[in-house]
Amino acid sequence: MIQARTEQEWVSEYVKGKKHPLPVVLGTRGTWTGNGKPMIILIGFTIEDVLVLGDIYGASHHPVREMKKKQITYYAINIIDRKKVKEIIEEWRGP
Repeated sequence: MIQARTEQEWVSEYVKGKKHPLPVVLGTRGTWTGNGKPMIILIGFTIEDVLVLGDIYGASHHPVREMKKKQITYYAINIIDRKKVKEIIEEWRGP
């Protein structure tokens, strides 16, 4: 059975035991959704990291969310444009 997790739950689990967690790109398998539509979420643990991810994925013009949960602060950018999400998923699949 697949367990659905929120973004905050996923990030909390990801950072456990890591002194310096690396930035991540959620949704590259096409399984992350918002309102029933596939989406990509760029997550960085510094504002600079998430802005660099935004540049890499052509989303630097998207708003950055600052998220705080317990002792964790991270920054996120949502990519919801269907064409862009599909493009990123294909890029991660490779040839």
